[in-house]
Amino acid sequence: MLSQFRALAKSPVAKVLIFLVMASVLATFALRGVNSVVQGDNVIQAGSRSVSSARFKQMFDDELKQYNQQSGQTITAQDALAHGVDRQVADSIAADEAFAEFLTRSGVRPSDKLIVDEIRKAPRFFNAVSGRFDRQAYEQFVQQIGMTDAEFEGVLRDQLAQTQFVSGVAAGMRAPLLYSALQAAYTAEGRTFSYFVLGPNAVPLPAQPTDAQLNTFIKQNAQALARPEARVFTLVRFSTAQQVLKTTADPAAVQKRFDFEKDSLSTPEKRTVIEIPVHDAASAGAVAARLKKGEDATLIAKSLNVQPLNYNDSPKTAIADRKIADVAFAMADGDVKGPVQGDLGLAVLKLVKTTPGHNATLEEQRAKLEAEVKHDAAQATIDKQVQKYEDTRSGGSTMLQAAKALGVETATLPGVTAQGMSLTAQPQRIPLPPKLLQAGFALAAGADTDLVDLGQGEYAALHLEKIVPPAPPPLDEIRPMLTRYYMQRDLTTRLQAKADAIVAQVKKGQTMEAAAAGAGATLGHGVGVQRQAAGQTFSNELLSRVFQAKPGEVVSGPDVKKVGVLVAKVQGPVAASGKDVSQSAANLRRGASQSVVQDLAAALRTAARDIVKPKIDYKRARAALGGAPSQGQ
Repeated sequence: MLSQFRALAKSPVAKVLIFLVMASVLATFALRGVNSVVQGDNVIQAGSRSVSSARFKQMFDDELKQYNQQSGQTITAQDALAHGVDRQVADSIAADEAFAEFLTRSGVRPSDKLIVDEIRKAPRFFNAVSGRFDRQAYEQFVQQIGMTDAEFEGVLRDQLAQTQFVSGVAAGMRAPLLYSALQAAYTAEGRTFSYFVLGPNAVPLPAQPTDAQLNTFIKQNAQALARPEARVFTLVRFSTAQQVLKTTADPAAVQKRFDFEKDSLSTPEKRTVIEIPVHDAASAGAVAARLKKGEDATLIAKSLNVQPLNYNDSPKTAIADRKIADVAFAMADGDVKGPVQGDLGLAVLKLVKTTPGHNATLEEQRAKLEAEVKHDAAQATIDKQVQKYEDTRSGGSTMLQAAKALGVETATLPGVTAQGMSLTAQPQRIPLPPKLLQAGFALAAGADTDLVDLGQGEYAALHLEKIVPPAPPPLDEIRPMLTRYYMQRDLTTRLQAKADAIVAQVKKGQTMEAAAAGAGATLGHGVGVQRQAAGQTFSNELLSRVFQAKPGEVVSGPDVKKVGVLVAKVQGPVAASGKDVSQSAANLRRGASQSVVQDLAAALRTAARDIVKPKIDYKRARAALGGAPSQGQ
């Protein structure tokens, strides 16, 4: 039903509305003209706006990366190119640029202040300590996504302009209640029918298929059963984590690290000190006397119109006045001293509590320090190996030759798909990082990847031994699963044939009671069954046929568990009650309004594209992604 409502947005009435919205800028477009040529190294040209080859590649890579992260799959750029995704992405970007150009020409341009305000209120750019905007965090984020400040702010400006324009055009727009009322009436309408189920025991069980039958089935369904393309790689790996296991900690290096880190490893003595500033020795004596009597320091300070300084379980370095700190850390618990001359003036001190410190010992920290020393030594070894490997490769050696020259072991991996799964009967995930796997699937047979930095001291490269084309697995690997499917399909075919025969008999006049009795089934009745019951009590297929049938018609379809076939005779429709429709319509109205606004936004984008007429160089787009021109380009 919503598709019918959306069709209204494409009706002549809606087109007139869109024309009125855009008519005010058409004259401006005519005066300014439209740049219709893709200039320079640009992939897309939309008036004054353009997208270069480098920028297009970055946007494409970002889209692909986001898809892989959300789907949990590993789709390579070559896979995407093979399916024409480059054209789809180019079309989408061109539409975005055309809409942005239209808005710029219309004068819809968010101010610089609004852009700054949007950036400053983004939680991503808040400092965790101060809770305020952190310029460094902002710059790091922009750098991470491969953009300049100007490019990022330009994207943000376009997004705000589109939001402002669409929300302005759609302000107050609300779908007529009739829209949601029709949808509610459609959804709540029901059907009454009698039915019975033909279960698996209603027909003779099929026999076990022969190998010849299964092989024939595989040939007939080769495309559906085919495993995806896989690749056999040889891997060379430089691993700091693995090297650590072979490394021993040099005692001298452990001692040196301990000597260097001893202060940071130790726990300093801490004290709780109260400091009350005073103006002269006389007032200091009075304050000291009151503190010794046990009076509250805050009340004493308040009587002097000063603010006490409380150092709660603090190290000596936390006390800013060095002279005060020296005196405080020479006192005994409970002592009161004053006046004390500090760098900043006189004060009276009270030592409330002392928390002893602890000097770290080498034995206490040995395990930690040895692990650090071993890691550093292993990292240094790996760095040297990587450098020698790269030098050897630069001299013209292949990956395998370079690994052999360094005495580094290689390992041949079993066939792995682009999703990182093995080709075994029960697929297992091959532990190849997505970054390395993607590089491997960009190779031609016999080629090597560059050494890929995987982070945390891990490096790896792949040699592509061979490409395993898509093909069905051998029968021995899938015999149990295929046998079950084959027999289930045979059983379903037999049940459906019996159901078809019963339907024919009922159409000739046999009653449903007699038909159910003849099949050894129990007759049931569905009263006022609504569409939303599909997939719950009755299968989607069956209810679809029931709602399409006229009163008196007989239909069949799978039961909800897909293990039997259900025969049903439709008695008639059951209209939804006015109360149910009213309540449901009110609930659905917001969604209907959102759909109308979304359709309007899509129509505005289409109209903007038709006006600006962006130009796309598909050959250049494909070349930017490293692909050969496709047929027809």
